[in-house]
Amino acid sequence: MTTLGPPAHRGFDTRLAAYCVVVQEDLILLALWDMRARDPGFVPRWTLPGGGVELGEQTDAAAVREVEEETGYQVRIDRLLTVDTGLIPAHKRYGATEHPLQTAAVLYAATVSGGELRFEADGTTSEAAWFPLDAIGSLNRVDRVDTAIKLYRETVNHESCR
Repeated sequence: MTTLGPPAHRGFDTRLAAYCVVVQEDLILLALWDMRARDPGFVPRWTLPGGGVELGEQTDAAAVREVEEETGYQVRIDRLLTVDTGLIPAHKRYGATEHPLQTAAVLYAATVSGGELRFEADGTTSEAAWFPLDAIGSLNRVDRVDTAIKLYRETVNHESCR
């Protein structure tokens, strides 16, 4: 039997993640990405609840799991909004690395089906909260939040025209 060695590095890293856009009554659920426990100089930013997909895990299952871990809510996936890809140059990545990061983020629209709001313990987020969609501009947030709100509004407007 031949045992293959580890694959040669391609010169970049890849991260597959899944997120939920949870909106109810014009409020959106966000989680505070907060790495200050590891890096006191980190500036927290609001993001969609979600995160990394584990090896062998389905993206929808990962999104549901991550929302519950970060916010306390169980959610039902309603529909796929998009798969958003991006490139983070090595010098802009969190943590020291010599490789750029190719990201693939699967965004789902979802609805709360149970649970109660709570904060993640010992994770990469420190708070979760509901915010009015029209007040998002005043938050320190990741770009993906704006992308998600735009897609959500386009989807809702499209569905209301039917």
